[in-house]
Amino acid sequence: MASELNLYKFNDIYDKTHLDLLKYVVIKCHNINDTNDIMQEIYLELWNILNKKELSNINIKSYLIGIANNKIKKHYTLLQRLKTVSLFDTNDKDIELIDTIKDKVNINDILIKEENWNTIWKYIKNKKNQDIPKVFYLHYKLELSIKDISKLLKSSESYIKNLIYRTLHELQDNFGNGGNYNDK
Repeated sequence: MASELNLYKFNDIYDKTHLDLLKYVVIKCHNINDTNDIMQEIYLELWNILNKKELSNINIKSYLIGIANNKIKKHYTLLQRLKTVSLFDTNDKDIELIDTIKDKVNINDILIKEENWNTIWKYIKNKKNQDIPKVFYLHYKLELSIKDISKLLKSSESYIKNLIYRTLHELQDNFGNGGNYNDK
């Protein structure tokens, strides 16, 4: 009986928090491929906690973010954190060099069909620059705007646009289809 009650509570918490927690973990992970493992660890710990004690009168989303922070820290060693280096330097006016590149493409006009997503996702998630899969996931799957993504990742909008623009051109070269990716 207690197990059924815990399962009901767990499912309710999962339904209410999964999307927000997924966004948080995607943003905080160094490698997008680690997201599923970390999400699984978070909810496994929640399940274990629910079976040990009563979680009442707490902000469950904040509680899960605390668990997520611990799991992310545990997942990445100091050595791996030290390997993460910004690829973009600033010029003498403290402007990122990427912000000085003019682009002539309206990123929002280039969209990806759902049926192409799995093939493209396998290719994108293994990119060396792990900002690329984060941006693509947040933009095309979670449908966040470029402006919102730039705030979440603490990067400039032009950096986000550039990641999308360059990667879409790379996808066009590798997967063809004339670059005519249409959403859904």
